[in-house]
Amino acid sequence: MSNIHIALAQLVCDDGDIESNLARMDRVINQYGFNHDLIIFPETYTMGFPERNVCRSLAQTLDGPVMKHLEQKAREANTTIAAGLYEKDGENVYNTTVLVGPNGLLLSYRKTHLWVGESARVESGNKFQACDWKNTRLGILICYDIEFPETARTIARLGTELLIVTDGNMAPYGPVHHVAIRARAQENQIFVAMTNRVGDGCDSSHFVGGSMIADPYGRVIVEASDNKEEVISASIDLSLVKQSRQYYHYLQEARINPMKQVIEFGQGKFKIDI
Repeated sequence: MSNIHIALAQLVCDDGDIESNLARMDRVINQYGFNHDLIIFPETYTMGFPERNVCRSLAQTLDGPVMKHLEQKAREANTTIAAGLYEKDGENVYNTTVLVGPNGLLLSYRKTHLWVGESARVESGNKFQACDWKNTRLGILICYDIEFPETARTIARLGTELLIVTDGNMAPYGPVHHVAIRARAQENQIFVAMTNRVGDGCDSSHFVGGSMIADPYGRVIVEASDNKEEVISASIDLSLVKQSRQYYHYLQEARINPMKQVIEFGQGKFKIDI
């Protein structure tokens, strides 16, 4: 498949209220699922950002009720859904985004870079992954992850052509992610699709929307408002990935490899050999 039709569901979220959030998701999936290949919801959207004890009490395994609900909706609408939840694995809880298609779970990713104070709620993940889907390769990052260039570069090195970002970005940091999404797309020559929340959170935070898709040149294809619920969509042409790499290919031509760098310190001088 060269063209993929994507919907970004930029919604208000009720922190700690799974039933309410799933109901909002269902309405979007019912309306947009049949004519979109992929619907992306915000970070931990099924559960929101409740305080620590509530967060951990809501956490579920990847075969729990929330996952079963998402799998059922993906089958009914014949679409693929990217959405976040708190994943329980033994005694640990993770901020996880799942990719669910008509045939079930395709990919799960645990947030590796936790925002200030987030470590009180969840543990950090330690693995980057990608999966094949509709003749392309997808990867996932979550919110703060996207502010580290190495995260998207690592996923791009797995052959990823479309990077999904589930976001929970709040004021006053909206411009940070607007720049980061475009930069990660351009410097890796991939598509990046990000969905953020809007509205207020339970801890007086205010979420700033700005959901967007950037192409392999860093150009914005579509972008949502910063202050209202809306579902925006766009078709992306994956052949643009190959086209953007026709004359220069950052992943192949980069001479900086952190695994091979030799760092030297001495006599007031600092040097990195590549």
